[in-house]
Amino acid sequence: MKEVDLSARRVSSDESMAEVLRARAELAKAKKELSALRKDRDELLMQYSDLVEAKTPDPVKPTKASKKSGDNGTIRVICGDLHGSRMDRAAVEAFLDDLSRWKPQEIVLLGDMVDCGGFAAQHHVLGYVAETEYSFQDDIAAGNWFLDQIQAIAPDAQIHYLEGNHEDRVERWIVDQVRSNTRDGEFLRTILSPDALLNLSRRGISFYRRSEVHIPGFPPGWVKMGNIYFVHELGKSKNAAADSVSRTAGNVVFGHTHREDSATRVLPNVGLVKGWNPGCLCQRQKLYMHSNPSDWSHGYAVQIVDESGEFLHLNIPIWQGRSLAGNLHGMLLK
Repeated sequence: MKEVDLSARRVSSDESMAEVLRARAELAKAKKELSALRKDRDELLMQYSDLVEAKTPDPVKPTKASKKSGDNGTIRVICGDLHGSRMDRAAVEAFLDDLSRWKPQEIVLLGDMVDCGGFAAQHHVLGYVAETEYSFQDDIAAGNWFLDQIQAIAPDAQIHYLEGNHEDRVERWIVDQVRSNTRDGEFLRTILSPDALLNLSRRGISFYRRSEVHIPGFPPGWVKMGNIYFVHELGKSKNAAADSVSRTAGNVVFGHTHREDSATRVLPNVGLVKGWNPGCLCQRQKLYMHSNPSDWSHGYAVQIVDESGEFLHLNIPIWQGRSLAGNLHGMLLK
């Protein structure tokens, strides 16, 4: 601060008083700045003290390197809604190419692998004669061709086949023919049912009828593998996945809607549960929609399941005959 010599001046002069006032103002400003600096210093010291005393998390314990899924886990591939003669050949070829890369231990077919139109169709849309371009024999031949392909690609895979509502058409048609005679109905099933004509028993493929209970306490047609439920039909709404996982209160994979879909829920006393529909492998355009756009989508799913039952589920879209899995096979299976 500048010193002012007042020895030869009148201290009561206006100039002297002005100097004093300026000096006092500068002193007050300096005190204020000093107070702010002290406050900043105290805050920095407090932060430093907190930093020194802060509890850091324990170091991460080293874990064993993850093993390949094929060593002690399972690769499960899931597809559905092929619809036999109504298959989309480009989507099917993309799926089969991916299947050869995954080399799965399990394959789950979600149903409607044959279309069963023509004489067996029981729910044609009113006023529209659908599914007359192919014969029942053509449809079964297409289904057998597909099963031949997947068994040639994955000969050691355990295959599970869930009956869909289209395969179920044949049973309903048989019931209409025999009326009340159960024995005749069962006899006709051994001749005409898709599971018989697709040679599922001879192929070693597990077949789950839609009309039978496979899990005690659950509706017919449900199957459980590890921590995951599988069923062909579980709602048709635009929010089918969200609705399905809420109704199931568990992890569930379903087909029927032909739309790739997924949803997540966290439920009390249950935890994190998810629902998925992988999409379809059939032609995307609905016959009864004529020229109206379809929201169906092609795709399949793959699950990587470890020994504990924990799993990773991935819906793999197929667009215009090209799988969007990319280099995922090599990255996951290293």
